[in-house]
Amino acid sequence: MSIFDHFGKDERPFVERALEMLTLVERKQAMRLTDFLDPRQVMIFQSLASQVQDVSVSTHGGYDGAERVRVILHPDYMSVEQDDYRLALLHVQADQRFHVLEHRDVMGAVLNVGMKREKFGDMLTDNDGCYAIVAEEVADFVCAQVTQIHRTSVQFERKAWEEFSPPAPRFTEKTITVPSPRLDAIIGEVHNMSRAKALVPIRGGKVKVNWKVIEDPSQSLQAGDMVSMAGFGRFKVLEVAGPTRSGRIRMIVGLVT
Repeated sequence: MSIFDHFGKDERPFVERALEMLTLVERKQAMRLTDFLDPRQVMIFQSLASQVQDVSVSTHGGYDGAERVRVILHPDYMSVEQDDYRLALLHVQADQRFHVLEHRDVMGAVLNVGMKREKFGDMLTDNDGCYAIVAEEVADFVCAQVTQIHRTSVQFERKAWEEFSPPAPRFTEKTITVPSPRLDAIIGEVHNMSRAKALVPIRGGKVKVNWKVIEDPSQSLQAGDMVSMAGFGRFKVLEVAGPTRSGRIRMIVGLVT
């Protein structure tokens, strides 16, 4: 069985690049720094590390529990310092009296100036604005280029890590009932669409569960699963609360804001 058989077809290009990077570190005995990766991509690196000898996979996203992180591949005997990850912390200042900034607002503005998603880690919003963790090499460009989000004037400025206290994740909770914990049924209820319509993005490879593309509409979801659908954002299954009197399953989901 090939190592590639353990991953989806859509993941093969990433798996090939990851294995190439690991092999290069093993051969040259030097550190390599990646762009920001999601948890699924990190898992791929960690699982592929068994294919090489004495190479470690270290991660950091700016704070404990970060979702998106940069990875340093390095020989086991080399130590890694926090500065090696080349992370910058930006604070977005904005008047939110008339429009509260959401994650997708900030991300959309950043992408619109030509930045790649891989250069950005977590974006955390609160009532005082938004924190964006970015690759050091793009921080100055973002500060200079992103000055407006929708009709709201904004200012990105660097902040010291010592001043950073990560805000808690923001969810808009929604209670749904479904006949079964199938992916298509849950997406239909969360996004107010029929099951038939929910099948289209799933079969089209537009839906990820825990950062992995899932094309099987019968995939069962459980508490803790993170689901994203292109154009609709993300939600997390917060709780499976048990059956209703009619036998349907009650769930609480959190829409990421």
